[in-house]
Amino acid sequence: MNRLSLMALPLIALAATGCVQSSGPANPDVTEIDLLANLEAPDFDNTSITDVKYTLLDTATTALLGNYCDIFGVMNDTVIIHDMTSFGVNSRLLLFDANDGHLIRPISHVGQGPGEYQWIQGVVTDPEHSELLLLANKALRYSTADRYIESYDSPNGKAPIGSAKNGIYQTQTSDGNLLICRYDMTMTSTDTIVVKGFEPKWNSVTSNLSGDEVLINIADTVFSLTPGEMHPVAVLTRGAKALTPETDQTMLQLIAKSDMKQFSELYGQYIVFQQFINDDTRFIVTYTYGGRSYIDTYSRENGKLLARYSDSDNDNAGIPVPYADRTIHINRLPFYYNGRFYAIVSEEETLGNDGETSEDLNRALISWRVE
Repeated sequence: MNRLSLMALPLIALAATGCVQSSGPANPDVTEIDLLANLEAPDFDNTSITDVKYTLLDTATTALLGNYCDIFGVMNDTVIIHDMTSFGVNSRLLLFDANDGHLIRPISHVGQGPGEYQWIQGVVTDPEHSELLLLANKALRYSTADRYIESYDSPNGKAPIGSAKNGIYQTQTSDGNLLICRYDMTMTSTDTIVVKGFEPKWNSVTSNLSGDEVLINIADTVFSLTPGEMHPVAVLTRGAKALTPETDQTMLQLIAKSDMKQFSELYGQYIVFQQFINDDTRFIVTYTYGGRSYIDTYSRENGKLLARYSDSDNDNAGIPVPYADRTIHINRLPFYYNGRFYAIVSEEETLGNDGETSEDLNRALISWRVE
């Protein structure tokens, strides 16, 4: 296993506010974004949503989605949806055909025996071999035909994320440092990046999958992870509103004391990153601040704010996706894969071919491109 150590200085400078500054001349490949300058901007959209596809999902009893469902992956024309009857209960995967919505098959193996899991926290897709790696209390390899292959021990820490192409990553902390550990599809450790002098707790570091790319923030800088390396993609300046590991620790202590009132007040004072999407020409970030959630889209070329959606107090909150003669609102960051955005339509906005809602309907899948 290879280990690459990065000193917090001079490669990156971590100030008390959590701001990251690059040493040397500005990198033209790194987008500079001033979140503070745009905090008061209203909701708007200067992008263009095109090539919208709306697909009703299978209504077979096995295919019906509950309130706790999310897209965990897209593999060619197959959309992989994670579904639970309640949080952490009856966790399963449903594989749907993105073109006609029919249920290809469920993958459901809750239990404690070989090939079984407690609940699924993530999925790594392997299109080349038509396989899935289910990330749970252990890592379980299945074929997309629901054939159990083998299982591997999972490391302790945050849930791993990644792709068969670029590797599976997990963050850990040790002795005041951040460890970014990379694994292959058998959960064998291949290399570790050590960011010295930076020890995030829970909310002060965010990592997620954007296509095949794993993105992670170290303070205000978002990096793309590749084997043994991390490349800066964007700097999201938050100034004094950056959530530092020290403040994060204070909030965890409040949770431990069940002081949720003070926790909420403190949490609302900071810009807390949730997810990132890098689609080459645009950079999308979701975050919370002041008790509200935001989805911002910025130009990779100049850092200009192109679109903002927030959970405002009206019925039209979320990303407005035009379809036919109506607008469908998506209030969560969609799943990004191969230039398309995918989302599950809410029950309230799922309409049948007759344009009406019905208890006989399942949910709908919607996807689109952005220009």
